[in-house]
Amino acid sequence: MKKIILLIFTVFLVISITDLQGQNLKRRGTLGIKAVDINDSTYKYLLDSCLNRNNNKESIPVKGIFVWDIMPDLTAEKMKIQKNDVIIKINETDIESIGIYRNLMKSLREGDNISITINRSSNEIIVRGKMSMLPLETSEKYDIIYDEVKFKDGYLRLIINKPKGQGKFKSILFIPGYMCYSLDNIGKHPYGQVVDKLCEAGYVVMRCEKPGMGDCMETPDCFDIDYFTELDAFMEGYKKLMTYDFADKENLFVFGHSLGGYEAPMVAEKLGAKGVIVCGTGLKSWFEYIIEMYRFQNIIMGVDYIENEKIIQKMIPVLYDFLIKKKSPEDILKENPDCKELMKDWLEYTGGRQVWSRDYTFWQQLQDINVPEIWKNVTGYVLVIRGEADFEAFSDSDHQEIVNIVNHYHPGNGKFLLIPDMDHGFAKSKTPAESYVNRQKKGYYYENFNDVIISEIDKWIKQLK
Repeated sequence: MKKIILLIFTVFLVISITDLQGQNLKRRGTLGIKAVDINDSTYKYLLDSCLNRNNNKESIPVKGIFVWDIMPDLTAEKMKIQKNDVIIKINETDIESIGIYRNLMKSLREGDNISITINRSSNEIIVRGKMSMLPLETSEKYDIIYDEVKFKDGYLRLIINKPKGQGKFKSILFIPGYMCYSLDNIGKHPYGQVVDKLCEAGYVVMRCEKPGMGDCMETPDCFDIDYFTELDAFMEGYKKLMTYDFADKENLFVFGHSLGGYEAPMVAEKLGAKGVIVCGTGLKSWFEYIIEMYRFQNIIMGVDYIENEKIIQKMIPVLYDFLIKKKSPEDILKENPDCKELMKDWLEYTGGRQVWSRDYTFWQQLQDINVPEIWKNVTGYVLVIRGEADFEAFSDSDHQEIVNIVNHYHPGNGKFLLIPDMDHGFAKSKTPAESYVNRQKKGYYYENFNDVIISEIDKWIKQLK
């Protein structure tokens, strides 16, 4: 939802590779390449190389992915793939784009046989081998456990960061935002830094992969599931967290960021928790939020006030049909074919079932949740955080109102914390407008993490009774 959320082995392991191979989940495979689509610049490079060799330019592939780097000791290097090769086919799949390549990689596991057709110096070559596994995360600072939990007909991957040593540790389930991606090997991504820094502060932190992401097998795909299926997945992860000997059962927490801030209290409501932490989230219905979001974000992005209001007036009936009347986007378009461009621009709908990169039923179910009632039913402590520069979760009053609800039904349990110089992605920015500019700078979110959120969470947890 780019209009809504513009985001994202030689070290000791608690679980050994032998143990990992003994699990139901097989490790994802990886080629170990950095590649891009064939575009104007890569085609020109290939053309120049071809002409320099006096080869026919018709031998240059117009579709495929251009390999610009090879990582050591992984599949591509072992199969003698080289920089500047163009991958045009993997097994029986034509690799016409980087998107097709990435989707195919999800299905390939360590040890799988693989055949790759490449174009090298205008010559077509087929290489064969076996998939290497995606390296496991490692750390010298803490232990990293790769585990799994049964979910529907398959298994979800769990990744647990645990402080070194024996004993019981305060433990946190971390729930990310709405998008579908793996939380494995995320490095200096803001979520990676949250997990890393909380563990360094002494907490066990669990990441539960969304169905179909990362190593997950035989589960529904994140892109196809509804809201409550995703919620069930996080509940299964949390149940597993409750079983570990190193998890302090009296000090279990759920931390939800962005849309995860809707899911975190629902996990705690059903399964219990010492506390719930949410950051950059919401309270109003999705219908109300989207309209407010258009009015707030679009102006910062440069849309004229009057033109923006015209867009909103056109979108209100579309949103009403979609979120309130529960019409499918396909049916809305059949009834209102003139809305095609409007829905493409503001719902990211280009056909099929996906709206804002999720199955449309995900948003329709979210719309029907009585969020204040969820917060009423949370009996543990609650910390509600908002970064003052948050471009996505822009309402102080909504965050404060969550705390008001908690304290109305459970006096003293809720606290609101406004963190200056922090935006939706935990990066340093002074205002939402500055955040919008900063996020367009390559690597900004990786290099400008605001550590205050970690110290404040740590301080809050330690003062609880």
